[in-house]
Amino acid sequence: MNSPLIKRAFVTAALTPALLLVFAPAPAAAQAAAKPQPLILSCNVKTPEGLSYTVIRPGKGERPNAGSKVTVNYKGMLTTDGTEFDSGQAAQFPVGGVIPGFAQGLQLMQTGGSYRLCIPAALGYGAAGTGPIPANADLVFEVDLLAFTNPPPKPVIPVAERTCSQTTASGLGFEIVKAAAGKKPADGDMALVDFTIFDANTGIVEQKREWEKIPLNQASPIFSESLKMMATGSTYRFCMPKTADGSPESNIIVTLIDLRPAPTAEN
Repeated sequence: MNSPLIKRAFVTAALTPALLLVFAPAPAAAQAAAKPQPLILSCNVKTPEGLSYTVIRPGKGERPNAGSKVTVNYKGMLTTDGTEFDSGQAAQFPVGGVIPGFAQGLQLMQTGGSYRLCIPAALGYGAAGTGPIPANADLVFEVDLLAFTNPPPKPVIPVAERTCSQTTASGLGFEIVKAAAGKKPADGDMALVDFTIFDANTGIVEQKREWEKIPLNQASPIFSESLKMMATGSTYRFCMPKTADGSPESNIIVTLIDLRPAPTAEN
C-alpha cells in the first residue's frame, strides 16, 4: 500500500529493538538548539615583541616571511567587547603591507593553520586609530592561513662588477663598462637611459628601469655629473659617494641610449 498515512505512522511509531539497528535515534544535542560559542578574546603565548597568540589548529610546512603574499580567512575584533570591525574570506595581501602585529603573527603560521592573534595597540593602529578602531585599541584576529607565495629572489650583481677603479674630483667613482664615441649630454638635453641600482655591499638589485627619460636640468647634481661623462651608446658603472646620513650605499649601472632636446617648461 502506498498510503501517505501509513508511511507517516511507520516513521513516527516507536522504534522496536530490531528497528533500532536501522533507525538510530537522533542525538539529544541535535534536538536542542545549538548554543553559540563564547567569544575568546585572549591568547596564551606571548612573544618578546608584545604579540600574543593561541594555536587553534596547527598547520604544516614552511612559514611565510616578510616578503610573502598570503591568502587568509580572517576576522578582526576589539578586545574590549568583541565588536567585529573587519573580516575577509580568501583575502590576499602582502605580509609587509599589514599592521606589525598581524605581520608578526602571519610569520608564525604554517599553511592550513588557524591562530588567534592578540595585538596590543602599539603593534596595531596605535594612538591614531582608524575607521571603526578607536585610539589605543587592543585587537584580536582569528586567522586561517590558506596559502602563501614568495616572490622570486632579486638579482645579484657579481662581486667583480660592483666597484669602480676611477674617481672624479667630487668623489664620484666610475668604471667604463662599454665605451662609445657618440654625442655627450649637455644641460639642455634629455637623456634616454637604462639603469640598474644595486646595493654596493651585497650586490642585490634594488631597482631597474628601461628607456627612462631624464632631463639633465632636473637630475640630481651627482647624476647630472655622471651623465655628462658618458657618450651615447656607452655603459658606465658609477659608485656614489657616501652620504652623511648613513644611508646604505647604492651604486648604479647606466647605459646612455640616446639624447633628445629637453622639453620646455610650461608657463
